[in-house]
Amino acid sequence: MKISFIGSGNVATHLAIALNKISGVSIQQVISKDKSHAKNLAMQVKADYSDELSRLKTNFDLLVFAVSDDALVDIVKDLEIPDNRILVHTAGSVPSTIFENITRKFGVIYPLQTFSKNKSVDWKDIPILLTASDETTEKRLTQITKQLSRNNHIITDEQRFALHVAAVFACNFANAAMTVSQQICEENNLDFNILHPLIHETFEKAMRNGPKHSQTGPAKRGDQTVMDKHLEFLSNKPVEKEMYKLVSRFIADRYENDRS
Repeated sequence: MKISFIGSGNVATHLAIALNKISGVSIQQVISKDKSHAKNLAMQVKADYSDELSRLKTNFDLLVFAVSDDALVDIVKDLEIPDNRILVHTAGSVPSTIFENITRKFGVIYPLQTFSKNKSVDWKDIPILLTASDETTEKRLTQITKQLSRNNHIITDEQRFALHVAAVFACNFANAAMTVSQQICEENNLDFNILHPLIHETFEKAMRNGPKHSQTGPAKRGDQTVMDKHLEFLSNKPVEKEMYKLVSRFIADRYENDRS
């Protein structure tokens, strides 16, 4: 299968390199508004490159859009592609039907993982969530993605959007909370590494027992005295203080019956 990419960011880089290792797959072209990024990725997969969408060649079977949601909407509205090509994107919050006025064959390849260009990933366990316009397209996409990962799922646009929201809580918000934690440590001359074992155990326990059964802390216990002291400590940090109050309220309400 001949595959071209629009985009050269984290997802595009990891996905293009992984696909290029599959027998029978070749990357034809990389298009990106950042020409240096396009060139860098193209060199790794031995493909042509350009920073102009107008230079997109149609010598592909599959065109992968690995760009931001806003960029995807802007790119697609002016795109003209031969109708026998398959178009897919990698976004969590954009429906596959964004392509329905361009081609009959379309879908989504959504790898549920956080990617960084300078860190390699093991694709075999990464969940790849597929949505396709028809059974034939689904079969072709599955044949490719099953060679990347043993963790493939066929889902709807609505299910993928729900997973995207869930992922924001599990990944982005959890990381934001750790950023606050790190800041508190640094401001009090403490090494953030002291918390690493606690962070590891928190996530491992959540995966082992389920997050609902792994919750601990003063909010779950209903220990208002401790929470008031924490809020006083955060009195000069209004945003972090509000975060503490909202999350504590969520935990307290969720486990209220467990304390009765």
